[in-house]
Amino acid sequence: MSTTWKPKGFIAIILGVLLQPFVFLYVNKARLFIAYFVLMVICYLFDIRIQANAEESDWYQGIYFTSLFILICPIHAFWVTQHYNASQKRAWFARWWVTLLLFTTIYTCLTLVRIFFFEFFTIPASSMAPTLEKGSQVIVSKLGYGNYQYLGQQVLKSEMTAEVSRGDIVVFQYPQNPQSIWMKRVIGLAGDRVVYRNKTLYIKKACKQPTDNCPDYSVIEQSLVSQDGNGLKILHEVNEDSSYQILVNDNHMDLISHYFSQVGSRHGEWEIPQGHYFVMGDSRDNSLDSRYWGFLPEDNLIGKVIISW
Repeated sequence: MSTTWKPKGFIAIILGVLLQPFVFLYVNKARLFIAYFVLMVICYLFDIRIQANAEESDWYQGIYFTSLFILICPIHAFWVTQHYNASQKRAWFARWWVTLLLFTTIYTCLTLVRIFFFEFFTIPASSMAPTLEKGSQVIVSKLGYGNYQYLGQQVLKSEMTAEVSRGDIVVFQYPQNPQSIWMKRVIGLAGDRVVYRNKTLYIKKACKQPTDNCPDYSVIEQSLVSQDGNGLKILHEVNEDSSYQILVNDNHMDLISHYFSQVGSRHGEWEIPQGHYFVMGDSRDNSLDSRYWGFLPEDNLIGKVIISW
């Protein structure tokens, strides 16, 4: 290792603008790289949070604090080059091409993780309240769903191998506009018959046995959690092995006339075809879901919510 090497200021400025925290590897300051990288991740999560709840009138609407690193990192890195102690030991990563290679490798790995394994999503509306409020962040597992996308572009399409259960919260391409990404809860699977009437769900599960041996409709169990004086009630609902909370408004009439009409079934009743799911929002009177636009095709599924905050 050379003991007389000194990082060049103009290279530090270029790398600082393009690679932000990674420039501190080039200027031989690993601790500064770690500190800036952690700080940038925190700012990134903070940006997601505030932008999800930003109104058009808010001063910070459209302002991302992570963009400050494009200015701060090159300035600080240039200052380091001007006060650099050339007698210190030069680490193996303190070369512009190694810094660029490390950035490319790490960015590629993170991109592959986002495409094929896990991705962050922000809840844009309140249709999943009270489970997921507007602005909440979630991590979605994409492995096995076969619909691999990145920044809205299809990367790979393969056969779905993941198992979907009643009660799962899934992310999917809205059937009537595949460019729009939606999030709802799975209520029924292929072959199920679903009835929604008077704020109550009834399900007749798919059965391959002779009709006489198949179970009839069963009501989805609900219990009161809380209510206010305006007719809003939070209910605890149990669908198979999944339990969760829903929000209903007793003062809001079911819009049965607007329901999706299936040939051979009455309004408010549906039989789910093969390769499809029936999904609903947890805010039952504030959700545009399968009741209105029909069944969710399996090919439109992107993944399942596994963590939320």
